[in-house]
Amino acid sequence: MIKNLSEYFLQEQEFYLHKITYDRIDSIISEQEFFINCTDNITAEINENNEIRIIVTRSLTFDPEKMFRLSVAFGADLRFDPQKINEYNWREMDLAEEFRENGDFVTGNLMSRITLLIAQITSSFGQPPLVLAPSVTKIKEET
Repeated sequence: MIKNLSEYFLQEQEFYLHKITYDRIDSIISEQEFFINCTDNITAEINENNEIRIIVTRSLTFDPEKMFRLSVAFGADLRFDPQKINEYNWREMDLAEEFRENGDFVTGNLMSRITLLIAQITSSFGQPPLVLAPSVTKIKEET
C-alpha cells in the first residue's frame, strides 16, 4: 500500500455525479423492524491519457426488502504528477484497494457528496433524512 498516495497526483481534480438509482418498494410500516445494508464499492482504472478515473458507489437496501433501494455514485478524474508517474507500475496495481485504504484525499470528497445526496433523497418522502458516515468502509484484517 502506498501511504502517501496523494503525492503522486496533481492538485486539480474533476468531480462529477456518475449515477443515481432509486426504487421505491413499499410504504413504511411503523411497527416493523428493518435492517439497513450499506455497501461501498470503488472502481479505479487508468485511461489512455494516463489519468485515473475513480467511481465510488454507495448502495442501500433493507432487510426485509421494503421501503426503497438506493444507489449513488460519484466519480473523480485524477492526473498523475509527471515527475512521479514512473515510480510504480500503476497498471499492475489493485488501484481500487489503494484508494480504499489511502485515498481519503479524493474519496473523502466523493463520500461527502454521496452522503449529502442520500440525505436529501431520503428526506424527500416526508421522513427524517438518512444520514450516514461520509467515509468509505475500510477492510480490516483479522488478527
